[in-house]
Amino acid sequence: MDENTVKKLALVITANCLRNTPVEKLNTSGAMSQAELKLLQKSMSDRMYTFLLYLLSKPAQEYSALMEELSRHYPADWPLPELDDSFIQIVGNSTQDASQGTRL
Repeated sequence: MDENTVKKLALVITANCLRNTPVEKLNTSGAMSQAELKLLQKSMSDRMYTFLLYLLSKPAQEYSALMEELSRHYPADWPLPELDDSFIQIVGNSTQDASQGTRL
């Protein structure tokens, strides 16, 4: 996968992972300024891009070294992730639209 595609993928993932979350609610309630939100978005997309680039494009040795370093900060006190219903709903709607010949 070329770097521009990885960059776009990082932006799509970051935007969708921040959308309709408590972070977005902080911004709309005024608890977070627009400048702080932009800084968070940039920081998150940069990290996502770096992670994806190593995962998808770097040699296994470099990816393994990154994962070893990142795993030092494993959030053992966080609950394990589950599938997000809003994403599943999007996939279901897209599948239904495609079967009906509708383009989004």
